[in-house]
Amino acid sequence: MPKRCRQKSSSAAGFTLIEMLCAMVILALVGLLSTSLLETFVRGYNVAKNSDATIQKAQNALQRLTLEFTYLNMVGATGTKNSIAYNSALDGGVAVNIFQDGNTIVYKRDGTKYILTDGVAADSLAFRYFKTYDGTALEAVDKDPAIKMIGFQYNMVGSDPSLGFSQTYGTRVTVNKVQ
Repeated sequence: MPKRCRQKSSSAAGFTLIEMLCAMVILALVGLLSTSLLETFVRGYNVAKNSDATIQKAQNALQRLTLEFTYLNMVGATGTKNSIAYNSALDGGVAVNIFQDGNTIVYKRDGTKYILTDGVAADSLAFRYFKTYDGTALEAVDKDPAIKMIGFQYNMVGSDPSLGFSQTYGTRVTVNKVQ
């Protein structure tokens, strides 16, 4: 009976060099794609977080300014294109000044500064003063009781302007609605 020689096939002996290189290339591609996917996910999360926080800050500022101007008596108020100063009707005549300082809107009350909101685009806070609803906007007033509405707007860019969020917020408020 003839003896058979058994030869092991090359695949049973282990991986060849080419197979190892192919596996390493495929593993590197999978790693590269998953790293890129993770980076995109984190960037998207940061953009969403920044825009949510910015929207909330903008809404809070709109609410506060609307409340203040609802009770505002223009007889003692002076305003420019970028700021307004008046005596608060809510607290017995406390001096109030609202203006922009850098990337914040400042609410100065009786000499103490409070940040109304931050993340505002530079020089974007603007006030407009109206004698009628459809009238021409004035850019400055000085104790004019004929002013019936104040319009204001500002552009929010968030805490990190490089993320690309930019949204303009504004409204018109009828002054001295509650007498």
